[in-house]
Amino acid sequence: MGICCSSPAAGELHDEQGFPWMQDESFHQQLWTGAGASMHTKQGWKGANQDAMTVCQDFAGHKGHIFCGVFDGHGPLGRDVARHVRDALPMKLSSTLKLRSEEKDPSRDNLKLTTEEDPSSSNTDVDSFDKSDSTSSSDTSDENLLLSTWKDIFVKTFEEVDQDLRQHSGIDCICSGTTAVTVVRQGDHLIIANLGDSRAVLCSRDSKDRLIPVQLTIDLKPDLPSELARILNCKGRVFAMDDEPDVPRMWLPDQDAPGLAMARAFGDFCLKNHGLICTPEVYYRKLSEKDEFLVLATDGIWDVLTNREVVKIVSSTTDPSKAARQLIDRAVRAWRRKYPTSMVDDCAVVCLFLNRRAPSPEDSLRGGTSAEAVPFTGSFRKKVASGGGEAAEEGTTVWRALEGVARANSVIRLPRMGRVLSWRRRSSSLDEDEDDEHQD
Repeated sequence: MGICCSSPAAGELHDEQGFPWMQDESFHQQLWTGAGASMHTKQGWKGANQDAMTVCQDFAGHKGHIFCGVFDGHGPLGRDVARHVRDALPMKLSSTLKLRSEEKDPSRDNLKLTTEEDPSSSNTDVDSFDKSDSTSSSDTSDENLLLSTWKDIFVKTFEEVDQDLRQHSGIDCICSGTTAVTVVRQGDHLIIANLGDSRAVLCSRDSKDRLIPVQLTIDLKPDLPSELARILNCKGRVFAMDDEPDVPRMWLPDQDAPGLAMARAFGDFCLKNHGLICTPEVYYRKLSEKDEFLVLATDGIWDVLTNREVVKIVSSTTDPSKAARQLIDRAVRAWRRKYPTSMVDDCAVVCLFLNRRAPSPEDSLRGGTSAEAVPFTGSFRKKVASGGGEAAEEGTTVWRALEGVARANSVIRLPRMGRVLSWRRRSSSLDEDEDDEHQD
């Protein structure tokens, strides 16, 4: 079951497949789901909003299981790609999980664990499948089986969705694509799959009960050593444009195009033979009582705010239903302050509160904005403002390749800009490491 929230004045419509979707008077509003998640997206200054997001409750028919995802489209048809993946990925993943559950003995279900102990006490920022800290060899064996199974499922599902895009007659994905960072929560188990440079960050507490960010994914940029090696081995090129020396991009062997700012994505088939892949990095995290909330966000947030700043903003929000919106509002102000000559990027955020109840009706009467959750598998759409007010309909395809491309995941075609084709490797360490050293 997917989740969308709408204002009381919104009308429910159905698309050609009969799926319900809610049309809001204002597209840019905070959304609060029954799963305890705050959702919000805001269009940047480049044209149509190419970011998308989803939260699904009771995922794959398992009560209490949750699927979350944010998707950052890029290219002329990036909006269509992001929304297609947003709808197709959880459906295909759910179908795969249900099929596996039917084929296996429920008593030996290796898609979930029944242990409630926390086998890990690590403070590292990225928890991956290679990690095997545990309290017993039995727990280690069970968790390794869980992780291996989930990894196989995610990789297979992502590849199937990518192949569906290749054969999609209505979306030209040659130079359009989307990133994806998705999370499945099963009780105290988190399984995270990341494709591209969106990010998942967990807010937890350290031994002194202080809130700390725990980055669960790695931004898969083209200049990461492992990504760069694969791209160069496939004859692709990586370099930054002269006016963006800190943004390495991926290019075709013989053309200064398309200029992709990530090393993995759905779509972008012009680069699939030159190092771009759709295989996600899959990570695992065992939750504990110290873990407070999870933030999934597109790079419009992470380009201007650090992990620590994001955790501080969300944790200081008194109304959890407004957390995603307040985070995006802060990011927009940071864009204007840090990059006044650049166009503000699209932003999409899902804040999943792990130990927090949803606002009650009494809370909304005191000033909260708790909207009713409804089943959702369709598309977020925005009404056309009467009188041509706020630009065009959100679904209108607007592509300005040469206007404000700085720091955006734009797919662009530019002439060679001089002989300096240098790129600078961005550090993959967390922004907070230096702060922690100073504190220590």
